[in-house]
Amino acid sequence: MSSLLQPETKFSSQGKFTQNVGEFRTHGDQTADDTILRVSSGSRQGFKISLRIPITLCATAIIASSLPLVAAQAPANDLVSWPAGLLLLATVLYAALGTSPDLLWDIEPLTGFFLFDGLPKISIPAMRRVNWVASACHFVPGIRSAYGQSNFWVRSNDITADARAQALEKVLSQLKCITYRPAEEPLDTTMWSLTSAGMLKKSPIDSDSSYEVKCPFPTARDFLLFAAIDYHAFREWEVQIYLKELLVFSTKNMPPSSIIDVKNEEEAIQVVAAQMVRRPHSQSPLRGMAEKTNDDERGPYVLDLEKLNRNVPVCAIDFHSYAPEEHKVSATLSELARSYFRVVTYLKNNSPPGIGLSGQIARIEVGQTLWISILGGAILDTGRVTIQNLPGRWGSKNMSADDFFLDRVNSVLQQLAPYGGTATEFSDLVFSGGINRRSAIPFFIAGLFGQIIVCYFLSVGTSSGIWTSVAFANSLYAGRLTDWHSVYYGKRSVNAQPGMKMYVPGSPSKELMIIATFDRSTPKEGNLRPGFLMNTMGLVAAILGAIFADQTRRALGFAPSQETHAWVVYTTVVLCIGTTLMITSMLLVQQSHERTWWNDAELPTRWMAHSTLPCSIAVCVLAVVFKLKGWAHLWPILDAITWISGAPLGIIENGRFFSADDNMMHLVLLNRWMMGAVASALGST
Repeated sequence: MSSLLQPETKFSSQGKFTQNVGEFRTHGDQTADDTILRVSSGSRQGFKISLRIPITLCATAIIASSLPLVAAQAPANDLVSWPAGLLLLATVLYAALGTSPDLLWDIEPLTGFFLFDGLPKISIPAMRRVNWVASACHFVPGIRSAYGQSNFWVRSNDITADARAQALEKVLSQLKCITYRPAEEPLDTTMWSLTSAGMLKKSPIDSDSSYEVKCPFPTARDFLLFAAIDYHAFREWEVQIYLKELLVFSTKNMPPSSIIDVKNEEEAIQVVAAQMVRRPHSQSPLRGMAEKTNDDERGPYVLDLEKLNRNVPVCAIDFHSYAPEEHKVSATLSELARSYFRVVTYLKNNSPPGIGLSGQIARIEVGQTLWISILGGAILDTGRVTIQNLPGRWGSKNMSADDFFLDRVNSVLQQLAPYGGTATEFSDLVFSGGINRRSAIPFFIAGLFGQIIVCYFLSVGTSSGIWTSVAFANSLYAGRLTDWHSVYYGKRSVNAQPGMKMYVPGSPSKELMIIATFDRSTPKEGNLRPGFLMNTMGLVAAILGAIFADQTRRALGFAPSQETHAWVVYTTVVLCIGTTLMITSMLLVQQSHERTWWNDAELPTRWMAHSTLPCSIAVCVLAVVFKLKGWAHLWPILDAITWISGAPLGIIENGRFFSADDNMMHLVLLNRWMMGAVASALGST
């Protein structure tokens, strides 16, 4: 257990890992501390810098006292009395120009459809024939492969059992799932004796009830279940296991995280059942089936094996507190016992000679055991593994999924070589943080009401169309409040993806090297982005705001709305066409030198251009025609074109920000905002 509890994490009473923000220090914090240290060191330059602020404040107060007073103006009425289209144009330029493309993509309302129902399974054959770049790879089951210039996905279902076995063998050569330490207190020799492999066995032992059988080499899932057996067990609790009214196993005076020597699965069932009783109620039903014989919270608890069905799930372990119930690590009593027996046999066969004779006890290291299973492929069929920030190959064409997986595992193990087998140093590299999903529900409710209010008054106070109203509202909540999609995955900070994480060893900025989850979340989780439900609520509110705009303005005392002048419409058209021309010129200049337009790797860029540029020209042309013909009431057609044009962008990379030049993507998203401004400015006339 200690392998996961490094200084940056704490262990909550619910059995969840939570990040200790108070102890987490960034590079920027360190720089700030250094600055303070330099100022406080007494240097003359430091004192000059520290006096600038009070001198500036005093000078400002003296000058301000000599100026005539001006009554403050309430900005609300002045703002809503602007021509609606002009206000909208100013807001679009302010919101979109200075916003990063990643955040603009999070604001994009079109992607909400893909967030509501999980990842769309769309396969593009052309994208399977490109050079992969190995700087950041995502192994995800059941989805199409996606490739780009900065990252790629690998269909983990294509990784064979042979490749996974090779990976597990390589991982076991570097990481160790146990450490050896002497007992904190003298061993109770009436209950336990120590084997030469450092494991405990019942003392005295009934030799007739045990017979040693051969077992195969453990799989990656065996190591995963082995970690789950000891994860968050209340080790001070005493559990008594009975079989046919005979006491067959007891955890009394059992050293924490110790390993019981078992010779077959029948003996392993006794140990595993006792460990499952020593859990929170949410992690195992066996906790509720055990009878407590007194009022002491520590027991003893009594459990009769005869009353148990060994083929129904008895554990639901959520290592990183993000996975929904159906994605927790679950196994039957028989499966847990089989895994425990296999791993214990492996450990006995590979233990240092005579380690137990010196009083050293083998202790389970949950953290390293967990990462042995992850790197060995235990969650490739149901979860997601991301390996990033490592050197990789550029010319990776025609490599198989097995080759990619083994290549990435080898790169990780090269980084972990100095840390494997050491509990303290390895624990400094791994953590699992976040907030429980249940605490996100109030934010979800607040986000819905906030979205409704913002979209309603955007529709009342401006001429925002559907797309623009929702996009503006999303810009307020991206990275702040949660929606239905975020409740599913849990509330998290801007740069914290759900799952267990491992730092790049020796990285001064603590870059993440691996992210692993047990559920099929998207490979890149950015801000808390608005999803389908929130966008739909905003859409309905915007429509109602347009219907009751006059009544609302009169009730709130807003100034009468003014028609937007024609020059505002033409200005938005010119800005939209100008953005389109900039995108086109960038593509022409780039392709005239590189000539890679028809390469398979450029497919996302082609989709981006084909879905944005023609729609932008169509919106501008129709806006001018509608204005000259007096058909301004048809402006919702332009807004619908804007919304639909984003569909290909949402499909590429399964609704996530795909590999493209940041400047190019920024211009594309800005162009979409200008398309919405054209439609809304026309509507305000």
